[in-house]
Amino acid sequence: MNTSKIFPTWEALIGPMIAVLQNENASYTSQRTVRENLVLLAKRADDANTERVAQIANYETAHPEVDL
Repeated sequence: MNTSKIFPTWEALIGPMIAVLQNENASYTSQRTVRENLVLLAKRADDANTERVAQIANYETAHPEVDL
């Protein structure tokens, strides 16, 4: 039998994650897990942005515009 793994998107998780942070009855572990995952998401977004800036710079270096 084949099994499929289904993973939610970050966009779909943000609402429930915010709800956990706003819930004063949420456990410390739940709140810590949400914070850790948000920091991980932020780091990955920063890494992706840094990589994209480097790709653009490399492209612009390899393909300089010609002044007419």
